[in-house]
Order: sequence, then C-alpha cells, then structure tokens
Amino acid sequence: MQMKTSTVPLIDLSENHRRSISITLQLVDKALCEWNDWANGHVQSGVMYSQRDTFSEEQKNELRNRIAKIRQLMVRLRDDLQLTVNVVATSQLIVGQAAVLWEMLTDLSSIGLKGYGKVPDDLAPYLDPIGEILCDEMNAIARLFSQPSSGEADRSCP
Repeated sequence: MQMKTSTVPLIDLSENHRRSISITLQLVDKALCEWNDWANGHVQSGVMYSQRDTFSEEQKNELRNRIAKIRQLMVRLRDDLQLTVNVVATSQLIVGQAAVLWEMLTDLSSIGLKGYGKVPDDLAPYLDPIGEILCDEMNAIARLFSQPSSGEADRSCP
C-alpha cells in the first residue's frame, strides 16, 4: 500500500502545540460521533433521560455532509501535522464516568440535600438507603472495568 505524502512541508511543532491541537480535534470528533448517531436516528433513552429525534431528513443529510467535510479537514490536519490518534478503551471511559457519578451520588442523601434547604424528616429514611445502594452499584461498575479484559473490542464511531 502506498503512503499518502503530504503536500505541506513538515511543520516543526512543540509537543505542547501538538497536544493542544490534538485535544481540540479529539473533542470535536467526539461531538461529531454523537451528532452522527443523531443524524442516523440513533437516540438514547433511559428511565430518567431520553433524547428525542427532532431533525428533518433534510437536516440529517446536511448534518452528515458537514460532519464528513469537518472530518476530511481533521484527517488533513492529523496527517499533515503528524498528530496521534487517541484511542480510549470503553472500560476507561466507564471507570472515569462512574467515579464522577459516584461522587455526585454521595450527595444524594438527606445530609447532602441540606445544602439546598431544610430536608423533610420522612425523606432521610426513604432516600438515604437508596442513595447508598446507588453509590455501591456505581463502585461495583467501576471495579468491574478497572482491570481491562483481554477480549476488549476496538470500536469507534463511523
């Protein structure tokens, strides 16, 4: 296979510049992944959170076209500036998100809610045990993925 040669002369970037450009492009690409899912009608739904597809077919097509154009520019930057692709294991993402959510869930208690005003007396016996279980479950999920399995698949968005 023949390697594509850049038409841009090699630009001598410092590692700080390279890292800054890479991180910006990674964040843009992450958003594009989610937007691409939406453009293809893939929305998420849970028990306390639900997305609703509000795009017309024309908007979906335009969004897909613009995503493709942005990605072409990103590939050009990646190749011309010799940027490295950041590959993040889904297990790492879950562990990181679970840690943040665990911290939030620790405030889902009568003591944590006191910062928002007086808590009804009958809320503590109801909410506190459920909050503890949610914290325990979030910790269990983090532990489940703390040691990556050997069968991790390399999946990315289109």
